[in-house]
Amino acid sequence: MNSIVSPFFADVMLGLMYLVVAIALGVTAYSVWHGLRNRRKGDDVINRVPAGRIGWCVAIGLVVCMVLTFLLGSSDPVVTNGVRFTDTLWLKVTDMFIYTSTLLIIGCFVSAIVSRFRS
Repeated sequence: MNSIVSPFFADVMLGLMYLVVAIALGVTAYSVWHGLRNRRKGDDVINRVPAGRIGWCVAIGLVVCMVLTFLLGSSDPVVTNGVRFTDTLWLKVTDMFIYTSTLLIIGCFVSAIVSRFRS
């Protein structure tokens, strides 16, 4: 017996992991939508800053960024630890998360620098 974990148990655990990730993404999306939708109208502008507009722009911008980076992501096979990965969907999803994270980090640095020199 080479394996400590049976293949059935591993498949069940992977299925549960996918289910938990899907539920977490759904709850996150609902929370963002609910928070932006049920905000009091008096909260839209705080100290002359259009908070409502900024919130909607950030949420929509993130979705657009993720869709674009998914579409532009590479689906070329990757060899890792001697194993060849060829699943197009997961290769594109991986590129999407890497590129989106990189763009968000660059955006944070740029906005911090711009806000520092703005009077």
